[in-house]
Amino acid sequence: MKRILGLGLFMLLSSVALFAAKNSQDITLSSDVKVGATQLHQGRYEATWTEVNGSQVQLTLRSKESKSAASATVPARLVAEGQTNAGVVTSVVDGVKTLTELRTSKLRFVIEDATVAAK
Repeated sequence: MKRILGLGLFMLLSSVALFAAKNSQDITLSSDVKVGATQLHQGRYEATWTEVNGSQVQLTLRSKESKSAASATVPARLVAEGQTNAGVVTSVVDGVKTLTELRTSKLRFVIEDATVAAK
């Protein structure tokens, strides 16, 4: 009985890890940008997202180069559409380069804080 329970728990945890892995994308920031209230330096980042409600997600960017580097978590709106080019979209808000969108090969994330700040 313990073996079956252990096997079941192992399979559950494995499937959770695989599910979480689908909600991530490696990106490169070619210059310093502000994400929400956080300034991120150029470099390689892992973007992960969790659904909050419908198309609303929490988007987190963590440095892949330095564990001590700043990370940012912001609310975003998920748009499921095919993109030909993965990357980032920035705008200059009050003289500061701000991340407004993150695009993967299948998804587009519109950062809510940037949308509000740009208006």
